[in-house]
Amino acid sequence: MMKTKKQILEVSRVLFNEKGVMNVTLRDVAKSMKRSYGNITYHYPTKEDVITRLFEEMNNELKSLQSPNDSSNLMYYLLELPKSSFDITVKYLFFTLDYNELKRNYSKFFSRVDTLNEERGKKWKLLLIHLRDEGFLKEELSNNDLDFIMFLSVSVRGTYFQLKENGFYNKTDYASILNQMLKPYLCNRGLTVLNRWLKSQ
Repeated sequence: MMKTKKQILEVSRVLFNEKGVMNVTLRDVAKSMKRSYGNITYHYPTKEDVITRLFEEMNNELKSLQSPNDSSNLMYYLLELPKSSFDITVKYLFFTLDYNELKRNYSKFFSRVDTLNEERGKKWKLLLIHLRDEGFLKEELSNNDLDFIMFLSVSVRGTYFQLKENGFYNKTDYASILNQMLKPYLCNRGLTVLNRWLKSQ
């Protein structure tokens, strides 16, 4: 049987996704679990504590998408990343859909978000640098250009889920949109891998 703390997180995640994070209280979570409000706040004193723990769980799941040891496969790995992370994003969809509300209302939580996002960002920046140095990305791209590619990628990811009707998300469509965004930054070697990847979808 699922432990109470884990159950609170699971029920909260589902409710946040269904109703929006700002429309759900810990009393709603307690009611859904048929538990007392005090039983919920014993484990998580505030909703912000629940949100923070869920973000940490999502971050751990994203971190588990380790890069391959074979550097020759790094370009393909980059192209597969949207598909690999798709289910995790959908699982914790409220973080994408309710981003602005979370930022506006939970400053303590967002300081944690900034820290973890910065850690993840450093990892992806190193990947892009490696792909540039290996001749998949255009060699004239500066580190600032790579930062812009990362910013663009995050923006497109968020926009995809915000514009699509809830429940009509498609993993292959999502990955293709994100990867075609890379076209202007790829050299011939990178374009060859991208075109091969697109044909395989």
